[in-house]
Amino acid sequence: MQIVAWNDSLKTDIDVVDQQHRGLVELVNATAAKLADAPELSADEVRLLLGYLTEYAQVHFSTEEALMALCGLEAKQSDVHHQSHARFLAQVGDMVEALGEDGVLDGQRLLMFLGDWLVDHIQGEDQVVAKALRAAQASASPTGGKTTALPSDGMASWEARAQALMVPTATEPSFSDVVAQHSAALLASEAGVLEMCAHGEAPALIVSVDSALMPSTILHANTAAADFFGESADALSTQHLANVLAPDEALRFPVLVSEVLMAGRFEGRLHCRVAQGAAVPVWARLTHLALHGQMVLLVLLRPALSEADAATVGVGERLKEDSSVLSRHALFRGLTKVERDGLESASRLMRMPKGKVVFNRGDAPHGVYLVISGQVKLAVSNARGAEKVMDIAGPLQVFGEADALTGSAHTVFAQALTASVLLLIPQAPLLALLTRSLPFSQAVLAHLGRRYHAVAADLEAFALQTGMERVIHHLLAHARINGHGVLEAVLPAQKQIIASYLNLTPPTLSRTFQQLSEAGLIEMSGRYVRIPNKRRLLNFSTD
Repeated sequence: MQIVAWNDSLKTDIDVVDQQHRGLVELVNATAAKLADAPELSADEVRLLLGYLTEYAQVHFSTEEALMALCGLEAKQSDVHHQSHARFLAQVGDMVEALGEDGVLDGQRLLMFLGDWLVDHIQGEDQVVAKALRAAQASASPTGGKTTALPSDGMASWEARAQALMVPTATEPSFSDVVAQHSAALLASEAGVLEMCAHGEAPALIVSVDSALMPSTILHANTAAADFFGESADALSTQHLANVLAPDEALRFPVLVSEVLMAGRFEGRLHCRVAQGAAVPVWARLTHLALHGQMVLLVLLRPALSEADAATVGVGERLKEDSSVLSRHALFRGLTKVERDGLESASRLMRMPKGKVVFNRGDAPHGVYLVISGQVKLAVSNARGAEKVMDIAGPLQVFGEADALTGSAHTVFAQALTASVLLLIPQAPLLALLTRSLPFSQAVLAHLGRRYHAVAADLEAFALQTGMERVIHHLLAHARINGHGVLEAVLPAQKQIIASYLNLTPPTLSRTFQQLSEAGLIEMSGRYVRIPNKRRLLNFSTD
């Protein structure tokens, strides 16, 4: 049984992308065939399939984002694609969470999700991006050559290795064997990206990341990088990234990685040390790759990029101001570059596994926490174990700021709801900046004022609004127009956490969502809630 047959309409003419897409199509068809023979997948089979999808997302999405970086696609073209990738990962993560240790996940629901993804992403979004990639490659090549003109060395090439793993066996393979074959072929395709980097004209470094998410050893360097740094590729591949950069650049690593994790890339100046020891400013683009199941960084350099050249390759305006995760938040947006650099050099990344407590109620503050990825709940509890969620902090939101800036002990506890990455901006440089920077002081006052109004609005809602009204207003507060032009709310956490935040019981929240769905006012798909008609939804709350 086939859900989708591999055909020319699915091809992007980018070999490594097509190889990965075809693997997913074949696995979807294998899943459909399995469900045609049996009504359900076993829990182990679902776990195996979800494991592959997680692996596929990490490898395939990093492949596409690396290609966008290699071809110099502008931010507006890559941002939508990055958001689509994040959505897929979130939906797979939700299904993994729903399965649990002994849970059951509907195989037909999983198959429907994958079928929709094949149509919307591969036949839609990927074709648009592939067209832009081919155009960028053609404009950069005097011969207008194909984007994926990679050297081939027969069975030693990554394509041949990947295809060899998919050779049919004499006996009918089990479903677990099919998933394992596709997983091995997916990992083999990683070499295709390495070949593209190796033969690229721009200096490229592939850098490992340590347990603290900091750039570490250079794993691969292409010929262009060897020429730029004045060392052989082999010599570069034994060094720490910090050794080929100016001394102060290593202090920026936490913020550079934060930007990559949050936006899919960092773009800005890096000062590199060349053979003569001089620090040379270059325009750099960093993105992430999946290599052997681990995250690594792809560092692309554009030496001697003039203002005119920058305009030609689409980074003219961005040369004037480096991208920074701190500049994305209103608290730090008004800082001068020197002030922001000072905070960035003092900051550090924190990896928080699910359930890890960031700080407890009564602890002394260490600084302000900026969420890079994941979610953190801020809550209070009593001796009887009752808990009230006071707030939910997601990407690009801060918490702990009132305590850090006033020197007061924490009044709530903070706990990671999912595996999360936080940027800790220490208290001391923040307090020093508060005393000497009027714009920062004004930003702090404005931020705390917004916090006060938000708390006042919550208290009013708890006292005067019905449960239905609170749910509707919560949905609309989180609603945005998505890439398809549809108003959509993304639930910031699991339903029991949202119920606590809205001062509802979980069953009441579930009944409210069901009532809104049956009335045709919302369409729920996991954490994503589509709102077909905002006015009808608002009016429903007053019926």
